Amino acid sequence: MSQVDNHANAGPPREAGPVGQLVATLEPSPPVVVDELHTATLLERRGITDQEARDKYGCEDVFALAGELFRSLPDRSALPQDETSARPPHRFVLLTHGLLYSVPGVVYPAVLVAIGAPALVRGMLLATTLGWVWGMGTSVAAYRLLGQGFPQAAARTWRRLAALGLGMAVADATLLAATGEGGAGLVVFVVLQMSFQLTSGILVFYRMEWRLAVIVVPAFTAGAAHLAHGYDAEHATPVLITAIGCCALAMGMAWWATVPTRQPRDRAPQAPVQAAMFSVVPCIAYAVLSALFLLYNTVPFVTAPLDLALAMAPLVLGMGTVEWRTHRFNVQSVALVHRVHATAEFHRRVWRLLLRELAMCVMVLAVLGALLLTALSVAGLLTPRGVLLVGAYLVLGGAYFLGFITVNHGHFREILAITAVVLVLNVAATMTLSPFFEPYGEVPIFLAGCVALLALLLLALRLNLGDVHHYR
Repeated sequence: MSQVDNHANAGPPREAGPVGQLVATLEPSPPVVVDELHTATLLERRGITDQEARDKYGCEDVFALAGELFRSLPDRSALPQDETSARPPHRFVLLTHGLLYSVPGVVYPAVLVAIGAPALVRGMLLATTLGWVWGMGTSVAAYRLLGQGFPQAAARTWRRLAALGLGMAVADATLLAATGEGGAGLVVFVVLQMSFQLTSGILVFYRMEWRLAVIVVPAFTAGAAHLAHGYDAEHATPVLITAIGCCALAMGMAWWATVPTRQPRDRAPQAPVQAAMFSVVPCIAYAVLSALFLLYNTVPFVTAPLDLALAMAPLVLGMGTVEWRTHRFNVQSVALVHRVHATAEFHRRVWRLLLRELAMCVMVLAVLGALLLTALSVAGLLTPRGVLLVGAYLVLGGAYFLGFITVNHGHFREILAITAVVLVLNVAATMTLSPFFEPYGEVPIFLAGCVALLALLLLALRLNLGDVHHYR
């Protein structure tokens, strides 16, 4: 909390009694609070509960105590607006993220022709995991620096960590190629996949999604044409050349976007870069666990029959919707906490809001899944396992929505424990039980794991969703 000067206006005379004593504990440097909600946040962080507000301070709940305390504090000056805070992203922009995420998948058939299935699977596993983890850690660190008023430091962080990440990708891919199939083609694939993930993260960070969309249109068109021609080897080379060119353009655009002199000046010469990097460790741990869970259950289906290989498409295309509904929940929950005056009422209404946004996420993913299943059925390619796998990814999309909310609230201990337990049980069940469901016995086990992840995250949020300090 920011502090005001000790010689600020004295405000109303200090009251006697429990509330006056509580005010005294905040002096001689009382925190800057701008409204009663901010005061309620302060009380919750001090561990004051509704029961304590009733028993010790004679108020109905923490909200009522916050009102009493707010009127007893000295004069408050408004908190300065952060000049570096970005406007909230437009709904349409968030929805297009799913389409951008799907572009590499359209090029994979050409890569399959070029380097073979075993190399594609190994390279995708390495590049996706490394890109997911490295990209999440870098973006969280950059967002923290930007939010603290250090836009130039955020840009330098993007540049340095992206370059370091690509260097790691080259080294890891070279080692991978030396121990199996793929050769130089595997190295190029891993580096390009990693570069696309990092550069797309940079351009999304700087709200340049439309430029990224324009850049990847040629690769998407070439990949779609290759799919239409039935994966033939003759059309693979033009697709790969186009994809390499698009990746190079995207990298150039990202490098230009992160020029430090293009950003507003930092508010201080020394940026807390080390502190920002240290603070992302829980986010990286969650990214590792999430990537392992997804890839462990996805890689076996890359070269499976078409209904299994395409089952993840609705989730990829719908991730923009998941981001959008997360953003809507964040905005509406903050508005809700200003409209209610009792803790119990807020608990009920914010829980209903969460369930509504979760239902909307799953519904949109279900519509996309139904379209895919219909197309596969018309083509005579649909199997019961394909239906189950699509259902598993729909449930996983709902779990991702809940995971975003949990991470935004800072409950890393809960989400790390839940994801780790589900991952371990999923691996153990797949190794011991999948032979009983052959072929592709992993499908029902994956579905059970996604349901467990969703249920446990709902339970964790049910216990702390109503804490007011999450919505400041």
